[in-house]
Amino acid sequence: MARTPEHFGTLDYIEEMDNILNELDGLRKSLGRYERKERFTITKAMESIRALRARSKRHGLRLGILDEEDL
Repeated sequence: MARTPEHFGTLDYIEEMDNILNELDGLRKSLGRYERKERFTITKAMESIRALRARSKRHGLRLGILDEEDL
């Protein structure tokens, strides 16, 4: 199994991922239409981070670190 960070599945980890997503979204929106390739790359990175965030949530719920109320 792949190694995961110690805080994987915690609320802090999920909030950190949310902050990264917000920063990337702001950067993506600031790019003009001539940087379409860069916008696409940032969008793909955001999709990957969202997948990691969802996996982290499931991991936290499964281990009992998170409750449904935390999310």
